[in-house]
Amino acid sequence: MQSHIVIAGKLCKTFDNRVRALHMFSTRISRGDVVVVVGPSGAGKSTFLGCLNGLEDIDSGTIEIDGILLNENPANRLEKVGIADKAKSYPDQLSGGQQQRVAIARALAMNPRIMLFDEATSALDPEMIGEVLTVMKNLAGEGMTMICVTHEMGFAREVSDRVIFKEEGQVVEECPTSVFFTQPKQERTRQFLDKIL
Repeated sequence: MQSHIVIAGKLCKTFDNRVRALHMFSTRISRGDVVVVVGPSGAGKSTFLGCLNGLEDIDSGTIEIDGILLNENPANRLEKVGIADKAKSYPDQLSGGQQQRVAIARALAMNPRIMLFDEATSALDPEMIGEVLTVMKNLAGEGMTMICVTHEMGFAREVSDRVIFKEEGQVVEECPTSVFFTQPKQERTRQFLDKIL
């Protein structure tokens, strides 16, 4: 069994408006790790997840997941399964928290080796946030490999093994969670934490 489940090498992604979402982004994520990706809006956090799951094409670089080298220009997965017209449709009978939990359950039904969470608690009321975070904490406790983009610093501190701090498409700092919150090396990281903690 290999030790690294995700290997990203020198990923680059630039959007039409010349915004660099990823610039030479590299990381290795081991089986069972919980990695949190944080940073200001527009840092490229969600784009990184989109590249991992194939919803975003990459301009250059490589992505290897569980020993499989992914195509550098994957086809759009919604169009591939014939439901592109439903991409923005949501079941209006469910609350936001219920929708998130159903999404997690749906993903788990496929027995994934890794789960990606992109602001899973955004736009939820405090009670629903707690319920969703509990589900995520339980998954982490069971050894699920997880990459989470979040602004929930309490969750990041409590559950993650490592934090990646991004800004303007680049990694500013990547380190164990305890170091990130207590002894960050970069001044920009310290400024970010001072504003949000």
